[in-house]
Amino acid sequence: MHIPAPLSLSPARAVLAPDEIHVWSVSLDRVPPDGADAVLDLAERARAARIRHPVARSRYRRAHLALRAVLAGYLGVPPDLPRFTRRCPEPEVCGDCGRGRPVLVDGAWPDLGFSLSHSGAAALVGVTGPPGPVGVDVERVRPVFDWRRVPEVGKKDRINGFRMWTAIEAVGKAAGTGLRTPVSVGDPGTDGLRRAHRSGDPVEWYVHPVDCPDGYVGSVATAMPGAEVSAFSWPPED
Repeated sequence: MHIPAPLSLSPARAVLAPDEIHVWSVSLDRVPPDGADAVLDLAERARAARIRHPVARSRYRRAHLALRAVLAGYLGVPPDLPRFTRRCPEPEVCGDCGRGRPVLVDGAWPDLGFSLSHSGAAALVGVTGPPGPVGVDVERVRPVFDWRRVPEVGKKDRINGFRMWTAIEAVGKAAGTGLRTPVSVGDPGTDGLRRAHRSGDPVEWYVHPVDCPDGYVGSVATAMPGAEVSAFSWPPED
């Protein structure tokens, strides 16, 4: 059985500089699905089995294979080795609900923050070192969508509405609370950077746009004010 190998990265790409974020754009239909059951853990396989639509189920498996392949390139371990859990930043609110930001279970590897998002045939994987955290979001741009129905976004045209939505989602993922806490996102500056705040949270969040395939938009969020974002693609081109 073929197991997807760790990323074929040069050492420079597999190492994160301080305050650096790597964002990987993944074409899910190019991710080889072979060996998924040997790589994904029990929780990932169980979650995939509950997805009824065959295409959505396949893309979920491919997205998690991609996440493991990307992380393997930084951790220096086979892609089936990392184990994940979720860490809620507000257990006093959710009662240790088992939700929150995904994190690596403690092991003999670097302390990495990571985030995964997938929509349609596209996925994003964000990776950063301490102090982290990071959140990414990608959305397929629907041909028709009325953002006036979504108060968090407001009166935006179709494309800018999706860009705003990915910014809101990315902040929620970075914070680990999702949309439980309202997020307000400012307009982009000349460099595309947005500043964002969560209700009742003094932390300032910074949202960077992410280059995505045609028909998709994406964002990456961090609490690091001077973060440098570098973009890569996986699987590697033939």
